[in-house]
Amino acid sequence: MATIREVAQLAGVSVATVSKYLNGTKVREANARAVEEAVRALDFQPNEIARGLRKSSSMTVGVLLPELDNLFFTEIISAVDAVLEARGYSTLVCVSRSDPMREQRRLDFLRRKRIDGLIAVPTTAASDFATLAGDLPTVFVDRVASASGRCSSVLSDNFAASYGAAEELIRAGHTRIGVLLGPDSNYTPLERRAGFLAACAFHGIAEGDLCVVSDEYSVEAGYRMTRDLLALPEKPTALFATNNELTIGAVKALTEAGIVPGEGISFIGFDNRTLAEVSHPPLTVIVQPVEEIGRCAAETLLDLIDGAPGGKILHLPTETLRGESVKKLS
Repeated sequence: MATIREVAQLAGVSVATVSKYLNGTKVREANARAVEEAVRALDFQPNEIARGLRKSSSMTVGVLLPELDNLFFTEIISAVDAVLEARGYSTLVCVSRSDPMREQRRLDFLRRKRIDGLIAVPTTAASDFATLAGDLPTVFVDRVASASGRCSSVLSDNFAASYGAAEELIRAGHTRIGVLLGPDSNYTPLERRAGFLAACAFHGIAEGDLCVVSDEYSVEAGYRMTRDLLALPEKPTALFATNNELTIGAVKALTEAGIVPGEGISFIGFDNRTLAEVSHPPLTVIVQPVEEIGRCAAETLLDLIDGAPGGKILHLPTETLRGESVKKLS
């Protein structure tokens, strides 16, 4: 079995640097990469029990999510786990199933496991959850808590993303636009709604001229809302689905109705790069930097565990993947 001294020799750094890196202390990026490569090459296995006793630490981080059948969340877990594994931490994932009582039980369970920190997408309001988390270092993904404490947040710039989607459709001549939103109780849908309405107001389009609907984040809800919008006497000329599941549901409803995005109606979706690329014609979608969100969430949490103050809010820019589903009105 390889020793820490052998890792240091292969990486070309001191034993102290390897020790700092394995214990989650920041080292120079070049040294971190060298140590990580040496650890993998030698299949080095640190003594987690001894390290935990020395640090009064379990070397475990909890991840609490509302669900797992959501591509956004599974990609977040993958990115988080890669960063934590490189620092010697294990990841313990729990699911609340969007049930506040179950969320409380899962949080209590994670606390009993003596986790060193938590990455959470709470079902309840982030500020309420922050109160429950107390002094546990916590990073919210896709949520923002008004009271910081030992909490920080990492998320996409949802306001700017929706603002950009609105401008994309308005520049194409659309004013009668259907907007499919998630639940009004969540921070993310509210920000996406606010961004879209702000762009419309800037261009002189009143909210009453739009078709703004909201429901749960699910394929079924996206399908149902789209069918309802298509049944209106004055149908929208464009649709904006503000989430991955809503995008899938909307496309399903359009397909059933024999409407081709970009021909019978203009369409912008959210997050589903794969669906966008395989659709015919290709869809225009807003893409979140999911891997970067997960990486930043893990790194921010490690900083909190090391004693950094909370209250940091990182808004990461999204990307518009332009397909052929937005057409100018003649």
